[in-house]
Amino acid sequence: MSNEEMTKKMEFIVEQQAKFATDIEIMREVQATDSRRFSDALIGTLAIVGNLTKMQTRTEEKVELLAEAQTRTDESIKRLAEAQKSTDQRLNIFINVVERYISGNGGSELRT
Repeated sequence: MSNEEMTKKMEFIVEQQAKFATDIEIMREVQATDSRRFSDALIGTLAIVGNLTKMQTRTEEKVELLAEAQTRTDESIKRLAEAQKSTDQRLNIFINVVERYISGNGGSELRT
């Protein structure tokens, strides 16, 4: 191998090394950009998850309050139904008294 051939091969190797170093630098810049984008996306995702967690907690609290209110409403309806039964019984007694009075069975008792 002549000096000239050796020089050309060395120049080729140096050029390839320079090109390789340039490509590596470009890849580092791309990787740094991607890393920043990933960090930003991760921070955004964490913020969204945090907000969803807060909203879920609020929703669970509201559902619990609604369940308690429903229980109170059910109890009130039961008490109202019991009171309605009592009212119905008293009204039936009153209706019977009025019917006896109108039919004459109760009227004679009141005249004496």
